[in-house]
Amino acid sequence: MPVWEAMKSQPLKANDVQCFKAIITLHKLIREGHHVTIQEALTQTKFLEDLAHGLGGGVHNGWQNYSVLIRAYINFLLAKLEYHRLHPEFNGMFDYREYVSLRGTNDPNEGYETIGDLMSLQDRLDEFQKLVFRNFQPASNNECRIAALVPLVEESYGIYKFATHMLIAMHQRVDGAEQALEPLRKRYNSQHYALRKFYYECSNLRYLTSLINVPRLPQHPVNLFGDDFVP
Repeated sequence: MPVWEAMKSQPLKANDVQCFKAIITLHKLIREGHHVTIQEALTQTKFLEDLAHGLGGGVHNGWQNYSVLIRAYINFLLAKLEYHRLHPEFNGMFDYREYVSLRGTNDPNEGYETIGDLMSLQDRLDEFQKLVFRNFQPASNNECRIAALVPLVEESYGIYKFATHMLIAMHQRVDGAEQALEPLRKRYNSQHYALRKFYYECSNLRYLTSLINVPRLPQHPVNLFGDDFVP
């Protein structure tokens, strides 16, 4: 685990900016790395917790608000890792095809729990991205804070795509889906509009759009029943 050892060798608690950049790197590594990367990360949760608790507050080394963002970011990463611990069939990017090949979509109860937990993770991400925007500094170009939005955009869109595919499949397989899946459907619709607002705000950040293509969601959520559904 050379990456984790390298992180531990750095004086991250002494420099909020360096620490924040390191957390962004870890997020991208956990998300995009091999399956073993998640397993390794799950053995390092105490290090992450200690890192969050060992930071100062307010103004630290002349930099404002990074300690607040670092704690929130680590809490999100810990929630993501906990999801992967409970649902080891997922890779870091929540690839639907890989999930189906490993797990299938035939058990509606399991699917309900899987989607419900994933939507909770999406809610955590939404809370954190709002905190990032609130901590933009008027006299700064905010490039470091904006850099954190890159994996958050990618993560949220991966979750959104998985949820869309999975819910469509469940609506085709679950008896009485209109009533049984209504709570998930309402939650999905709510998250669609929240994501659309998030991506709109991101699309107005020139530095961010120079790094990634920000997704553009349709104005309204997709019809999870399929085009032939008649209410």
